[in-house]
Amino acid sequence: MSGARALAVVAACVAAAASGCVYFNGMYLANHYTGQAEASERAGRMSEARDRWQLAETHAESLLTHHPKSRWAGEAWLVRGRALVHMEAYSDGIVALQEAAGLVGSREQRLEALGLLGHAYLVIGMADSARGALDSAVGSRRREVRDLALLDRGRLLLQLGAPDPARADFERSRDPRAPYELGRLELVLDDTAAAGALYDSLARGRSFPEDDWRRALDSLAAAGASAHATALAQALGRRPNIPSGAKARLLLDDGLRRLAAGDTAGAGTELQQVVGVARDSVAGQAAAVVLCRLAIAGAQTDSDLERQRDALVDLRMAGGTAGRDAQTTLRLLARLDTLAASPRAPDAFWFLRAELLRDSLGAARLAAGAFVAMADSYPQSPWTPKALVAAIAAGYPAPDTVRDLLASRYAGSPYTLAAEGSSAGGDSTYLMLEDSLRRTLAVAGPSARPVPGPRRPGVVGAVDDDDRPRVPRPAPVPPARPQPAGPPRPEPPE
Repeated sequence: MSGARALAVVAACVAAAASGCVYFNGMYLANHYTGQAEASERAGRMSEARDRWQLAETHAESLLTHHPKSRWAGEAWLVRGRALVHMEAYSDGIVALQEAAGLVGSREQRLEALGLLGHAYLVIGMADSARGALDSAVGSRRREVRDLALLDRGRLLLQLGAPDPARADFERSRDPRAPYELGRLELVLDDTAAAGALYDSLARGRSFPEDDWRRALDSLAAAGASAHATALAQALGRRPNIPSGAKARLLLDDGLRRLAAGDTAGAGTELQQVVGVARDSVAGQAAAVVLCRLAIAGAQTDSDLERQRDALVDLRMAGGTAGRDAQTTLRLLARLDTLAASPRAPDAFWFLRAELLRDSLGAARLAAGAFVAMADSYPQSPWTPKALVAAIAAGYPAPDTVRDLLASRYAGSPYTLAAEGSSAGGDSTYLMLEDSLRRTLAVAGPSARPVPGPRRPGVVGAVDDDDRPRVPRPAPVPPARPQPAGPPRPEPPE
């Protein structure tokens, strides 16, 4: 072999080796982590899946940075776009998938890129662009690409007010989310019975796509079938094949829906179930905080508040959202003691304390008692009649006694006259008292702190007046509003 030919062979071998290194160092790892991410999603380990998608995207981007002209550039763009869509970085995903659609070598890869591109367009509200990409992707010979494109196109058609072709796409799609979209379509058409029957049949199956179930139950309740949503949540909670954390989240969602609808007793029972199912989970801790708030709202004595304070101190140590919510409630309890201990204008601050019980903590019974207590503690205060009127409105159990007190002791007060519907005494006196109360609280309020000495129940520090507790609530999903496809919404780790 001549020297020149030998050099050419060596150069070819070196080029092949370099090309192989590009694949194994970049594309192989990108595909490896893609497979791991998809397996984690199927197992419901969403936090782990996101980490794997991030690794897949990083390796694909590294290949594109160092070898932009590589034969695997199109595939790398596709992997990167897929990862970005799964991580819900839709704008960046669209850029990557547009590159992929123009560079990939095979028809099926191009249709996969278009299907993902259509999904991303659908999520960000670009209906026209989504329709064109999805119309192409439904022609794929690969089942998973075609089924997802049909699912997304059905969602788009439903959004555009075309339920019949949407139904056809949902029925053609074998994506496991398609039956849940059919249920939502029935809700859009106001056929709650048909939707409920479909969800009943799905509840008897073995699969459990948690995110789709949570959206379905939200939609069913929003359509006026709250009792049916509760029955389904309870049925799913009894299934042995569903992880305890997922059961806890379903029951928490339902308990909070019931609480928002005013079913306090039913909500409390269901939130107790959440704690029993998964006490140390994120959902279990969130439920425990809400139960403390419900107990505070129903408190009859200050010692009841102290018991809940002790429970909230433990929950605060858990950290996360539940810990922050527990701390917010603790700060409100502390504010009660701050107001009760104020050495300046104590009557005004006692009145503010009663309002805090009523408005921020929902403890109407305790608030009513605190309002009435002003008649004994501050009988000469100009704001005591205002407190007595507020006690009646808050549901004080002996309202006639309070009315008699107003009539006998405070008959001439502008607050008593206003409550009776009389204008005697003049609006100017009423407004003057209201302005005086506001100014008194504004002048003394910011400096009010607990007095030195033994800690009173609930004292952990002062809080601003506008600090309000944050009670976790599920985001309602109105039936007429389409839910784009994609990875299930990530949940915090148990």
